[in-house]
Amino acid sequence: MSSLPPLEDPVAYVVVGPNDQRGPYTLELLVSEVAAGRLADSTPVWWPGLADWTTLGSHAETAVLIAVRAQPAPAPAPEWAQPAPAPAPAPAPAPAPAPAPAPAPAPAPNAFAAPAPAPVEVVEIVETVAVAELVADDGTVVTEIVDVTDFLAEDGSVVAEIVDVTEIIEVDPQTLADYEALVARSSQRASLHDRVESADESLVLAVIEAAVGLGFGLDDRTDLERGHELRFGEVGGDLLEIELGRVTAQSPEDVRFAHVPLMVSYRSGSFQGEADPGDGSHGAVTITSDEWTGQSASTTSLFLDLQSYFSEDLFVDAAAVQRDLGATIAVVRGKLS
Repeated sequence: MSSLPPLEDPVAYVVVGPNDQRGPYTLELLVSEVAAGRLADSTPVWWPGLADWTTLGSHAETAVLIAVRAQPAPAPAPEWAQPAPAPAPAPAPAPAPAPAPAPAPAPAPNAFAAPAPAPVEVVEIVETVAVAELVADDGTVVTEIVDVTDFLAEDGSVVAEIVDVTEIIEVDPQTLADYEALVARSSQRASLHDRVESADESLVLAVIEAAVGLGFGLDDRTDLERGHELRFGEVGGDLLEIELGRVTAQSPEDVRFAHVPLMVSYRSGSFQGEADPGDGSHGAVTITSDEWTGQSASTTSLFLDLQSYFSEDLFVDAAAVQRDLGATIAVVRGKLS
């Protein structure tokens, strides 16, 4: 008997950063995110019934669910294979080769024979290494490692010389201190960037959770530089598409003063009405028809002010997200009823 709670019940919590606990989410959503590679299987997770925090990858039952969903579907077997062609008949034997021509007579000796080659001078290769230290005008020590290869003739004279010079310049303390200060500032900005990215991901998960709570199943998620595209399916075959802009801010404190665009589109094949371009006002719902698929789509575009959904600690108010997204979906879907 499984020790897991129902996969569709929002009872699971995760920790995505220091002192950053999120939830509740359904295990269905968390397992799907890990199987798709968007959530690490080492993320701490807890649900009622566990004595302590665990991870989806180490818990036996959730690890099995992740492994099953991460496996690619087997390739379908071919329904019919064309029979191999019959072998071609063997070629007729080739005719016997013609007899070889008689050898040509040897040429007469040349009266002007070429002179004998001059003796080759023996060359010995000797490799040496030289090290030199130079002092620049600013006092910086420059070390030169010189790899010299001499080609010596038998009489000891140098006939060629190849020099490979590698310069190693020591970094002075002030330059090193400037670089370390730059790394420190960059590390601080990276930490702030990670917090903004975490806020963006938590909002996406809240939108997915809200749509799933309204009876839709997540079919596909595409993360782009400008935002996220989410596609959901419904039991009746209708489709829900949500485009959510990416959360961007100069600092975590600025997140609550920003906004993201939201586009919600509902597609149905049973709508018998006419297209409606809307009145052009903000939030108006438009209806378009696709003659190729036979589906109609109702669509609206809005802006989400993030102050309504994030606390000062950048925790997402999941109830507020579900309230507003649920109202938007209801209005958009109602246009096709």
